[in-house]
Amino acid sequence: MIKKICLSVLMAMVCSFAAYSDFYFQESLFNGGLCVARTPANKAPLNAQARACGFTSFRDAVRIRIFEPAEDLSSRFRIAVKRPFFILDGIYLSTEGVRTLSELEDEANRLGIMDVLVELGYTPVLVQFSETVRRPLEKNASYFYKLLQFINENKLIGFSNKIEDGMVVMGISQGGVLGRYGSYLYDTHRNKQTDAPIRLYASLDSPHQGAVLPLSLYYTIDFWSTAGGSSAAEAFKDLLNGSGASELLLYEGEKVGRAVYDIYEYKVKATSDRFLFGAYRSAAEYKGFPSVLVAQGQLKGGAPKHFDTYFELNRSAKKAGILLGRAVSEMRSNNGTVEQIARNRVYEAGGDNEMKNKGDSRYDFIQGSTYPFAETMYQSLKSGFEDAMPSGMKTHVLGASISLSTAWEKDVLLQKNSTFIPTASAMDMKCSGNLAIRGYCAFTQNSQNFPFTNPGARSSANAVYAVDPTHPRYSEPISGRHIELPESNDRHKDSVVINGFRVDMWRILCELANVDFDGEKREYRNENLASLFTPGTNCMDQSKMPFLLKNSGNLQRKNLAYASFDYSVTPALLSRWLNFDVPAGWQRVASFDNGGDIPENSTFEIDIKVNKAKGNWMKAELLLLKGKNGAGQVQLQEVDVPLDGNRFTARWKLPFSKEVLQSYRWFRLVLNSDGASVSVKEPRLVHAIDGNAMSGEKVSKNIFPNSNYKTYGWTEETSLSTYSDALGSGLESNFAKVASGFHFDFSGMKSMDGFSGLSVVYWPGTCQKTKVYFDSFKKGAVSLRGGAKSGNFMKVEIPLSKIVDVSMTPQNKFAAFRLTMQSDAASEKCIVKSVSLY
Repeated sequence: MIKKICLSVLMAMVCSFAAYSDFYFQESLFNGGLCVARTPANKAPLNAQARACGFTSFRDAVRIRIFEPAEDLSSRFRIAVKRPFFILDGIYLSTEGVRTLSELEDEANRLGIMDVLVELGYTPVLVQFSETVRRPLEKNASYFYKLLQFINENKLIGFSNKIEDGMVVMGISQGGVLGRYGSYLYDTHRNKQTDAPIRLYASLDSPHQGAVLPLSLYYTIDFWSTAGGSSAAEAFKDLLNGSGASELLLYEGEKVGRAVYDIYEYKVKATSDRFLFGAYRSAAEYKGFPSVLVAQGQLKGGAPKHFDTYFELNRSAKKAGILLGRAVSEMRSNNGTVEQIARNRVYEAGGDNEMKNKGDSRYDFIQGSTYPFAETMYQSLKSGFEDAMPSGMKTHVLGASISLSTAWEKDVLLQKNSTFIPTASAMDMKCSGNLAIRGYCAFTQNSQNFPFTNPGARSSANAVYAVDPTHPRYSEPISGRHIELPESNDRHKDSVVINGFRVDMWRILCELANVDFDGEKREYRNENLASLFTPGTNCMDQSKMPFLLKNSGNLQRKNLAYASFDYSVTPALLSRWLNFDVPAGWQRVASFDNGGDIPENSTFEIDIKVNKAKGNWMKAELLLLKGKNGAGQVQLQEVDVPLDGNRFTARWKLPFSKEVLQSYRWFRLVLNSDGASVSVKEPRLVHAIDGNAMSGEKVSKNIFPNSNYKTYGWTEETSLSTYSDALGSGLESNFAKVASGFHFDFSGMKSMDGFSGLSVVYWPGTCQKTKVYFDSFKKGAVSLRGGAKSGNFMKVEIPLSKIVDVSMTPQNKFAAFRLTMQSDAASEKCIVKSVSLY
């Protein structure tokens, strides 16, 4: 028996199963263009014309992940993008490891972005730069410009309808700055008749006018990276000094003296010799494509309540009351007065090094999204102090070992968070024609009467948004964390985070839908928007948010930390399905480690596909274990596995009580059958943040005719009318164009418990190019063509499992807020006699 192992990196399994294609772009040393490779180590990349590239940098400048690409057999890589939606990653300000595309995808999935974009007909393209700290902003922006050029003109990845579809660019944090400047370079150099346009540029909490760190943090890092001898502080100082980081930060240091180390004074500098306030302003003021800027900071007109002291640490080592060593660090803020904000000291026999710093730290709590910089520094220094002066510390004097008494004289953390991205910066706000960050306006502007949807001279963008009184996070005492993620351990907090992000994405997608609508033709360029958006919608109006977005991010999925399979697996298939032959009988086939206690009230899921069965039955069981070898086994119910060769998602609801699951961390998958060839993929834990979002009502068995369910045509291209002839009456729908459609509205999410399928009865000779699905589950759409004769009519019966996306519904149950009928052809007619559940 051969056992294959899959390991994970930061919760994202190496044997990941998402449908995606990765590409790594190197810079040509011949002409500066980009050359693409399928793997990072590929030494023979190709240029946009599919020719060998020659000499390159041999290191990826930028890498992308194309999510759910379309098939295109005419392109070299046999894939294509349709309406590419670029999502640019932010800065990776960490001293440990490197950031991966899988981590970015995991975060996007946790926020619900990817599924929404795919359902709306976009191809998500994740963009990540290999170096975001040390490489200058302008250089990475130029790489993105070249990437857009490559996608527009290359022969490797299809992009057939590029002039009509165009491209959408959304940058997160630093990615918003890079995306804006790169899009500007692309659009000012492209051929307007032959090249893809930028349909919309958007940024999510990006520092268009700079970012801030606590002023006292600079002085604390300076001291401990030199005189204090802290390697962690030294590493972080190196990060802050990197071009990609320092060019974003409002504070700039100036050398003013030297003691044991160089002494710097830090002041806000927003002058035109800096990239953000010089060359970048050309991109910021560019009007060649619409721009939407979303801030995640509050706009209340003042600083939030906070402690003036971030933390105080004071640890000493003594012998018989005599001080032999001391380490001190204090970080504070002030409200615009020049007072002491930092004090740091290292004392040991034979030397005393202390530094006190004053400064005006008013920007520490300028209104904006936050980050726990002080908490991070507190934890790092506290650990360092304890390492230097541990409990049971001993020293040696003249060969004798002497025990010292060590203790904390001060150990208090009062203020964890401070401002990172000022709201005015993320909105690129202006006051009296000047950048708001340069004056008091950034501190005092509130939401009242601010022209968010049409800011005019108040911002460089076409629309700007912040955490205003209509936003779910406005009532919080201090703005939330910059690009905050649901952490899956506090459902109330996670719900607040997700609801806030839904509103942010609603505002971006609503603006996208508005600019996508062709006023002359009276239709959306992207026909998928027609069923969910209304032209000219005020994007501050959250009541217009489609349910697809209202439910995004509700289901949190966690790929498991470790997977072990008991039967042979072909290594080449690990990225998708894991194939193996399972013998007859009750067989343990895989073990999965959660990496900690199994959370209560969650669901374990795994996809199973029976390729060839030796009998006519198969059951799956799930065992919960405290240890890998079977300690404390709890057996959950059996699940019948279909033998039809299609993907089947087996689900087990886990116990509600946390106490019941204490110390349980392992799952064991068992298959019981007469033997079969089986494929499995993507074991995962799922939990719903918002719980049961259904109203408690059920969809009526008869959907049509039913006066309770109104019909809505999406555009003028769909006409609905009552039809009548000798056979009876029904609903006639005429679709003038491909992808025209209408839906039956259920007035909210309704359960379909007790039903297993949908029945549609229609007039013969009609509905041949009409498909049906619930909500916006276009991937599950089923054609009505080929119905069976039923009296004078044609009848199609469709299992709900095919046309309901239970991954997007409360508790993974059959539920929907509407039934959709859509045309696959122009001039299509469909006359329906009845629509019902069975």
